[in-house]
Amino acid sequence: MADPGTMLAVVSLTFQVFSGCVKGYQLLTDAKHMPSDCQYLRVRLKTEQHRLLDWADIVRLAEQDDQLLISSSSKWLLMDVLDQQNKLLHQFGRLDEKYKKLSKPLLVDDGEDFDGPPPAYEANSPTVQRVDSDFQRRFPQSEALLKKSLAWAKKSAQYPRRLKWATFDKAKIEGLALKLGGFNDFLRDMLNSTQLESLAIKQTRTEFQIMQLNNNIGNLVQLFQSALLTTKHERRRGSFSTNPVKAFLQAQGLEDIEEENQVAKPLKGLAALAQFKALHSAIENPEEFTDDFTCLIKLEHTASEIRSVELSRKDIKLLDQEVEDGSDLQRVEAIYHPPHSRKTSVWIEWKTFDPPNTQTSNPDPKILERVKALAALLKENNRTEHFRAPHCLGYFRDYDMETEEDHCRFGLVFEKPASAHSTTRPLSLHSLLTWQNLDMPSLTSRIKLMSILSETLERLHAVNWLHKGLRSSNILFFSDSGPEDVHYDAPYISGFDYSRPATNEDMTEKPPENASSDVYRHPNVQGSRNRDGVHGGFKKSYDIYSLGIILLEIAYWKPIEDILAIKDLPNSRPSVTLKVRQRLLDDKEGYMKFLRGNLGERVVGVVGACLEGPRAFGVEEGSDERREEVGVVLQRMFFERVVGELGGMRV
Repeated sequence: MADPGTMLAVVSLTFQVFSGCVKGYQLLTDAKHMPSDCQYLRVRLKTEQHRLLDWADIVRLAEQDDQLLISSSSKWLLMDVLDQQNKLLHQFGRLDEKYKKLSKPLLVDDGEDFDGPPPAYEANSPTVQRVDSDFQRRFPQSEALLKKSLAWAKKSAQYPRRLKWATFDKAKIEGLALKLGGFNDFLRDMLNSTQLESLAIKQTRTEFQIMQLNNNIGNLVQLFQSALLTTKHERRRGSFSTNPVKAFLQAQGLEDIEEENQVAKPLKGLAALAQFKALHSAIENPEEFTDDFTCLIKLEHTASEIRSVELSRKDIKLLDQEVEDGSDLQRVEAIYHPPHSRKTSVWIEWKTFDPPNTQTSNPDPKILERVKALAALLKENNRTEHFRAPHCLGYFRDYDMETEEDHCRFGLVFEKPASAHSTTRPLSLHSLLTWQNLDMPSLTSRIKLMSILSETLERLHAVNWLHKGLRSSNILFFSDSGPEDVHYDAPYISGFDYSRPATNEDMTEKPPENASSDVYRHPNVQGSRNRDGVHGGFKKSYDIYSLGIILLEIAYWKPIEDILAIKDLPNSRPSVTLKVRQRLLDDKEGYMKFLRGNLGERVVGVVGACLEGPRAFGVEEGSDERREEVGVVLQRMFFERVVGELGGMRV
């Protein structure tokens, strides 16, 4: 093994300074005795470290500078920014600009005797949380650049091995995080437009991996608070008074900025993901889902308001007869008109249930709770661009208004998008595939639709939201002028089943025995096969399989029953749908051959991976996909094999 001197001789100065930055982040995020109520700051420092790593990957920073994608004229500016960040990290709270120890340091070397006043708190204080060995596991560890940088820093013997907090100053740590974020922003601004696009993609996937590694609600709250720090700073920075005197005083910190009148901007990136995943994880747990919790993650409503989603059947007026939309899912047009409120044009999606016994028509309490949670989740989700889910107003128990006969079903009430006329009905992808005299959309439109649907499923799975009912009848479009003018780049995904977080083991409900739905389901979860049996519950890979069927339909522009020449699908025997996966993957059947000849190798690879399942994404068949490390691999490889492939296609 080479000695440190040899390593220093072959490693470029750029990489040395960069490695110092990476090591500095590592020292601060691993420092002991940080107060428990400030853990979000540790998380923020760690996310800034990964921002720097993502940037370095885009510019191909390595041990030598021969492949560095930064112009030679900007190289010294780059070195200056990295050097400033390096000094800030290693001097902060411990050393002065000449690397002399501060008289009242915030940080000291672990094991170093500190001659000064006692720490602000004792190590066994209830407000102190020593960094646990699992903290670093909450962030991606597979980056080769991270490992190389830390290995070089370790061999250089220039940096302390470990730090601990002697005292703590929350305001100073927040300031440090914002300064480091500013340096990373500056590095980002040095990139050209192509590199910026690549960096945005890479950082999004890093955020998705971070979400996979953080399932504990407390950890999600920390992630949210750490990401919110920038939003708060930007709001303050951009909210100075128009009065020049007051603006000057505010800039000098001599007068408070009036934040109460500021309009909150929509959350983006990690903040939005962490907020929604925390909500998704807590919404069915009364002990976790409290007003204190909703306040911590900045939701606009109280816990009771969010869970108050039951609507009165008397306020719902059905406008037409119920129509089968190519599956067991029924949609009907309706008007929702609660007392003292305006009429709203809506549509209803039915969720049937079987009473647990013949003595009552009431649903199983677990099913009722799941419907409430699903309605609350779809109501609180107001970010169409995130999950492309329509806005839900609530649910109701359906019964005959005259006879009061219970229909043993729930109605989920959805509001139509603002861009659509009130009389415009949702058009499902399945109906468009079977619409007579409708021309097949262009290849460009079909690839774009494939890409959007795969990105949406990627985002759903990033927050552990399983759809469990993906099929073409649940992909909706709104067109005021009919099917000829559908915008295929603006789909909505509806028909969510009684979705639970993927980490929850209580998955007792079975899908209905319906061949029109089963043809989209993985063989392991078709019909009345118990999801809690040998196959270990519903999995993300089953959603991915369903996506593969939909992508195949879009490629052929035919419903799956026509592609497979299945006659009378609704009345088909289970043996017919159970063989669908085997048939599609059989080279002798020729379905992949059709894709290869008409849409190319990339689409063959995408559809084939979705249908094949876990092994196509580097996961062993039968693996527990709820495990965080498995989820990270599946998330990363789904992007590489599906989302990235479709997004990179130019037609």
